[in-house]
Amino acid sequence: MKLVMDSDSLIKLTKAGAKELVLDNIEVFIPPLVMNETTESKDRFPDAFKIHENINKGLLKVKNPSNSSFIKSLGIKGGEAQVLMLHDSSSAISSDDAKFLNILENLNIPYLTRHLLSYSF
Repeated sequence: MKLVMDSDSLIKLTKAGAKELVLDNIEVFIPPLVMNETTESKDRFPDAFKIHENINKGLLKVKNPSNSSFIKSLGIKGGEAQVLMLHDSSSAISSDDAKFLNILENLNIPYLTRHLLSYSF
């Protein structure tokens, strides 16, 4: 199983101390905007530094998404748009954003919240 994570879920999972456990068991991808959002303050915040380290070690894989006019037509922007563009039939999405989760549910896209990930392992 592959998992594509948005910034909100990734930061909360890191702060909860469960990210490494997830990364050891699931192949996790993030798009460039999520990487930028979660690591831009790596000199000031320990969670941002940990995420940066995971990227450097290859535990978190940064992947460029393909553009999708359909996703743009949904009005989704930023990191969530790139997350949705990275999703494919072999992946699920991890997010804690209620509005984004509602869109995923309406599109029948499998998703996990940080809470489900924290309790799964």
